[in-house]
Amino acid sequence: MINQDILFLAIITLSLMCLLFLLLLYLTIRKAKEIKKRREIEDYKNKINTQIFSIIAEGKRYRGIGCETAIKQKAMEELLSRYVKILEGEDEKKRLSDLASHCLQGYYRKRLKSKKWSHRMNALYHIEDFYMIKLLDEVVILSKKKNITHQEMIHVLRILATFQYNGFKEVLHYHDLSEYEYRSILMRLNHDLFDQFILSFHKSTPPLQYAILDVISLKKAIEYRFFTENIFMSYKGEVKLRALKALAEIGYVSNIEPYLQLLYSSSWQERMVAAKLIGSIQEEKGIPRLIELLHDQIWWVRQQAGQSISQFPNGKAILQSVLETSKDTFARDMAWDWLHKGV
Repeated sequence: MINQDILFLAIITLSLMCLLFLLLLYLTIRKAKEIKKRREIEDYKNKINTQIFSIIAEGKRYRGIGCETAIKQKAMEELLSRYVKILEGEDEKKRLSDLASHCLQGYYRKRLKSKKWSHRMNALYHIEDFYMIKLLDEVVILSKKKNITHQEMIHVLRILATFQYNGFKEVLHYHDLSEYEYRSILMRLNHDLFDQFILSFHKSTPPLQYAILDVISLKKAIEYRFFTENIFMSYKGEVKLRALKALAEIGYVSNIEPYLQLLYSSSWQERMVAAKLIGSIQEEKGIPRLIELLHDQIWWVRQQAGQSISQFPNGKAILQSVLETSKDTFARDMAWDWLHKGV
């Protein structure tokens, strides 16, 4: 009985050793293949790098550049990814895009249809980076698939916005996104496509409304001043506050009186943004209240009041006076801070 147990254990041990040996052999072979593949990619990159540079920088023709194998496609992808990060001129970017379409269009078209999520995402990243607008139809088709993941859809929408796709608004409205996701996508739209969202603002969800106003704010888009003032007058709560922030960034309003009243708002956020607006447009009527807001109980309001005062031509003199005469420690500290900003 003992001999049988020992024999059984020996067989099990030998089997495990064989399995471990086979696993080690498999990993060794796979690693060797990866090393060989990487070496081939690097060799081809070194071979064509000078020619790729000449094509992108000088507009030379593509001669002798092959992309018919996976190795060559990967090498081309890596080279173009490196160049796209350092290019600044529009002509160079256009040549890179044309070269990417010439060499990698079929490769990415197949990858967009792949069952592997990683292949589809990789293709989407490079289609955007290389501005491969010839693959727009394939990206639109992908957007209509039912099993597309949220991450894929976000990137699809980024590409459609970047490519200024005419049907972009209809595609976007089929999806519920976060405020941040909407904003990062809308920032890419040209004036005509963004106008479509301005026209449908009242029918939009709150996150989309916030994003629309934030885009106006980030771009300091003065052409939307009347629209933004109308939203400020028509809405309440967060939408009203976002509109106020956008107007503060634009730095212009048709009538200052409604905004001066906000300096006395019970909402500290409204007091803060109104103070920013007064400083932005340098409205002297607001100076007395800005001085009072240096004594506000909320640090953010005091900080903004100090910054706004500093934007006036006589701002330093006002802050110096507060520093010398105020009995409020917080007000004096804030005045001192803004007097010494950038010193």
